[in-house]
Amino acid sequence: MNIENKKQFATIALAVGLGLTAAFLMSQYVKSSIENQTKALAKDYEKKAAAQTAALRKEMEIKNRELQKQMQAMAKQQQQALAQQLANLPKGGGVKATTGVPTQIVDSTVFASITPPGKRAITLLIDSLSAVGGLVNPGDYVDILGELEIPHPQDPQEKPIEITSVLFQNVQVLAVNANFKPVGSALVYQQQQKSRALNVTLAVDPEEAGLITFAQKYGKLKLALRSPAEKETKALQVAAWDSLADYVLDKQGTELNLPKAKAPSRVENDYVEEDLQVDDTPFVEIFRGGREL
Repeated sequence: MNIENKKQFATIALAVGLGLTAAFLMSQYVKSSIENQTKALAKDYEKKAAAQTAALRKEMEIKNRELQKQMQAMAKQQQQALAQQLANLPKGGGVKATTGVPTQIVDSTVFASITPPGKRAITLLIDSLSAVGGLVNPGDYVDILGELEIPHPQDPQEKPIEITSVLFQNVQVLAVNANFKPVGSALVYQQQQKSRALNVTLAVDPEEAGLITFAQKYGKLKLALRSPAEKETKALQVAAWDSLADYVLDKQGTELNLPKAKAPSRVENDYVEEDLQVDDTPFVEIFRGGREL
């Protein structure tokens, strides 16, 4: 290799070395610049976040103060309204509550005041299905049906006789559970239907209160909802096979052939049951226009 070629080679090598050095320095500069910009952006973001947090905190404090003022104003209005109600009540109509602040006047005769004069409020625990499927509402009027077990008239050791009858008619419903104001809301009815049992408070006469308690002890009570336009009561017979057969024959013209009763006969001071033409084969006779088909 001659001297001229060596000079050219050295020049090229020097140029390549300078280029690599420049590229390295440029990359370091770019890296440093990116890091500086990232730090600056992070500081700026932190400042903005802190400012937003402070603004939100200040706004929440303002809203809390406004809410407290509104609550105090509402409490004051309620206290004034209750005080006005107390002023309109007879003496001894209310007592002061001591369980909360601010002190309010609690009327102790709210529920008693809706009990009609001469009536007594009595509460029955009735399953939801027997309480008109949970569709009973304060202010409604109902009939009370009883499924009772009556002791055997001749031998108390025998199985009790089961009867079903309407016991009381046109009885006012004062409350259902803790609600004693008519609501008529579908949501309330749905909740009552989902409940296994309801506390139904009724307005009854003093004598009826004792009779209802006695009937519930020896049987099961059900409620039948009445129309608000219906006030009269009817003389009804006990629901039994005979009364059912008479009703079906009268309304449908269909005769239900029921087994005939057994008549007791006295033998040596003891009652012996004798069969009187008992026909246990059930059949249905159809009548139309008073004639058998």
